[in-house]
Amino acid sequence: MKILVAEYASAVGLGGTCELEGRAMLSTLAGSFERAGHDVVYPTSGPVIEVGKPLFLQRPEDFERAIGTTKADAGLVIAPDGMQPHFLEILEENTVNLGNSPAVARLCADKLLCTARLKESGVPVADIVPGPEPCEKGCHRYVIKPRTGCGSEGVRVTSSARAPEGFIATRYVEGLHLSASFIVGRKGEFLPLTINRQLIDFHGDGMAYNGSQVPYNTPRAAEIWDAARKAAAALGLRGYAGIDFVVGDLPRAVDVNARPTTSIIGIVRVMKEEIGELMVRARFGGMPESVKIEGEFKFQKSDLL
Repeated sequence: MKILVAEYASAVGLGGTCELEGRAMLSTLAGSFERAGHDVVYPTSGPVIEVGKPLFLQRPEDFERAIGTTKADAGLVIAPDGMQPHFLEILEENTVNLGNSPAVARLCADKLLCTARLKESGVPVADIVPGPEPCEKGCHRYVIKPRTGCGSEGVRVTSSARAPEGFIATRYVEGLHLSASFIVGRKGEFLPLTINRQLIDFHGDGMAYNGSQVPYNTPRAAEIWDAARKAAAALGLRGYAGIDFVVGDLPRAVDVNARPTTSIIGIVRVMKEEIGELMVRARFGGMPESVKIEGEFKFQKSDLL
């Protein structure tokens, strides 16, 4: 098959760590698809990776044209959460989408609506706090984050639940920062891949994602996978997805990524199966019941330079 892998940050030369992470994910996925016997094409503003065929863009606006006109048997788009649904709509007019639908991507991108849907479905979450609360026995702590945003960008911890426009406030949860990576088939088959420890840097009232340990062996794996399965069913996830949890009293879902995440950089190094082929089989049928994980891989953002 000919597969289009369109990663926005590297394709348009977004700069910073977003572009570094994006190019690393692009290289990881393209390599996996090719090892599985598929041909890969990818849009780029100039830099090329070791595998696949580049489609050179003259300007950022050409990204839409590339995903809407490039001849391919299937495609995968990775873009900022707020842009992902629009790009997926364009992709689906052109070829088979290996990822989540535009509607599901739109729901997951909206942290307010996504959290409400998860809570209604019985998935533990960090509760939304609609406004300031009285201090009765000491001050409460809250997480203020963009209603639509990627990862830890713009996230801060504060003693006030007053969220500015475009942001939401959730109750601060003490616990271990983990993520669950999985693939969901076209009929809802749930395939666990790995549970990962997120390396989070705390500085002042802010926090930043700095890498992952893949996998992370935890005695609470069964709880985490149960919550991930419920979340996937509640949201209608398909293809690869990742859910961020803070594991304290319960594994509480704090973010849902309806697209490939940076953890795949580690997953391909410890999983015997090719993640690219699993994505293809999730869409066209024939997913295995489990995968084989051997070893451990830990990386930081600085490793992507």
